[in-house]
Amino acid sequence: ELQMTFPSKRKCVSKTSEQEFSKVPSFNFASNVPVDNVFKAANQGLPKSEKKVEPVSKKTVTRRPLSRYQLEAELKNKNQLVETLKQQLARSELRELKKENERLVHEVEKLKQIQDTCMMILERRNIDPGKDNIEEEEETRACREKTTVLSKKVIEELKLFCHTVAKEKEMLETAMAKWKSAQEEKQHALEKQSYIQAQIKEWKSILEGLGKLLAM
Repeated sequence: ELQMTFPSKRKCVSKTSEQEFSKVPSFNFASNVPVDNVFKAANQGLPKSEKKVEPVSKKTVTRRPLSRYQLEAELKNKNQLVETLKQQLARSELRELKKENERLVHEVEKLKQIQDTCMMILERRNIDPGKDNIEEEEETRACREKTTVLSKKVIEELKLFCHTVAKEKEMLETAMAKWKSAQEEKQHALEKQSYIQAQIKEWKSILEGLGKLLAM
């Protein structure tokens, strides 16, 4: 049984008041503090004179949604930043791919010209095998060497390009992971905010009920 000590004129409480008090639904407080301690602390804080307990000010309740709006705005800014970063990375990658493609096309054209020259030399060699054999062999050897050098250069450039693309892909994946993390943080923050609002509403109703009981 809960023993409550009210000041002066509340000592003689009628049975009707006790029945009305018993009709008030039980409240589940979101803490581990025993009920006796709660009523004891409330009784110690009551003044000796008869003063009505004022309900909880609505300012404390109306200020809470501001933090939620600020949190949503901050998360929205983060999402916009991630989207901007994604677009910048995509544009940069497309520009690099376009430049590399143009360079490779130019290299292929050069190789094609060298190949055509070599084919012409080979055709002339087949037509007149006894004419300027030494000069033609040197020219053919020079063409082969030049073709080999250009082929190695193109291969190295392709390797570097692949490495750059892999690095940019990794950066994009990191940005996507950050964006996903920001989305999860937003969801958790909204859930926490809703829980806090529910707790505030519950405590407000409890305090209003206690205020009405104390004012009787």
